[in-house]
Amino acid sequence: MKPFAHIRRMLPLVALTTAAVTATITTSAQTASGLAPAVEQRIRMNTSSAVNANWTFRFGGPYYSHLFIDKIYAKSDPIIPCQSVFDVQIAARLGFKFIEANVHATATPGKYIVMHGVRGCLGDQVTDLDGNSAADVVIRQTPFDTLMSKYRYRSRYAKYRTHITSMEEFLLECRRNNIAPMISHVDEEQVRIIRSIMGENFILYWGTREEFSGPILEYHTYKSIRQIVDRCKYMGAPYLYCMGNVRDFTDEQLRTIAREVHNVGCYVGYAGCYEPPQNNQKLLDMGFDFSASGWDINEIDNGNLCNLTADLRFDDFRTDGTEREAVLCLDAGQSVAPGVELPSEFLSGGSLHVRFEGKIRVEMGDYIHTEFASDGERSMWWSSYFIEQAPTFRITAVEPTRIINMTYKASKM
Repeated sequence: MKPFAHIRRMLPLVALTTAAVTATITTSAQTASGLAPAVEQRIRMNTSSAVNANWTFRFGGPYYSHLFIDKIYAKSDPIIPCQSVFDVQIAARLGFKFIEANVHATATPGKYIVMHGVRGCLGDQVTDLDGNSAADVVIRQTPFDTLMSKYRYRSRYAKYRTHITSMEEFLLECRRNNIAPMISHVDEEQVRIIRSIMGENFILYWGTREEFSGPILEYHTYKSIRQIVDRCKYMGAPYLYCMGNVRDFTDEQLRTIAREVHNVGCYVGYAGCYEPPQNNQKLLDMGFDFSASGWDINEIDNGNLCNLTADLRFDDFRTDGTEREAVLCLDAGQSVAPGVELPSEFLSGGSLHVRFEGKIRVEMGDYIHTEFASDGERSMWWSSYFIEQAPTFRITAVEPTRIINMTYKASKM
């Protein structure tokens, strides 16, 4: 199979009309709507009646990798440097199909680095060679060779304290690991380099239709449903709108946003890495399509460390609760956990599905320590990666709770 052939099958890109792709805003004349004619024409051409609203886009699950974003700050204790070649390798091992890459131009024309950064500076993710802070180094004002030779990543382990990852290194690592980048737009030369390495197998983070007719993702905080839908119409499919302000809308408004965005052939997601765990299930149930993951992983096909089930019996799990008619009953304070002792691994993942009535607290890895309530109508799903830990969990009842069924898969990655 040719590299990224599976991604080509996943992303049969919609052929936008020539007018929709090439229209530029070249006049200040306004129509009755208050929009420039070219803008109004683009919106008209990008309605669901003009493009195929059923274009297939699959992340291999709802999550794309934005892991380790919480490890870029001064007080963090990173192992894997965020958005490095090591991050690409970890994301691929965890089963992600796409990974976020924030690109910065350097003072050297045509040379770029990949890192999250802080307001255009290196931030606390790296130090100089003597271990001193490099937080205020302005990337755009610093020559590429200086960035490559004078700074290194912070990490608990020396093997990861390497030079900053260049854009070319990041993209080549994506090719080697069969994972596609969701890569931020800088300029025309950068897009040319991306294409020279990835072909069309990438998502452009920001950017314009004049440069790219493939999937474009934008992160916005528009305050109204109409603004969100109008942006989707203007950009046209294949387009992914990532919400940075879901908390500003009611549940009913969020359902409307998902429905209306889908009606114009586009997709809507959210920045899960900045949301509390209880929001993930809610937003996905509302019809949201994707999330920038800070810890969640996509479904594990088969657990090579354990594959535990509880349909009629709960023998696979350890509990101080009571089984009654194929249901596990927990009083407040009682708990349930895997019935096997799982070893600590460098990298592993866990996926937990539970259907329950009541209120529980889920403890799972470094990120999920949260209470959830359910009426038992449908199961809830939690997942996480684990580094240098045993991939396990514990559920504790906050109030009397009935667990109807449960499955847990854990895999060494």
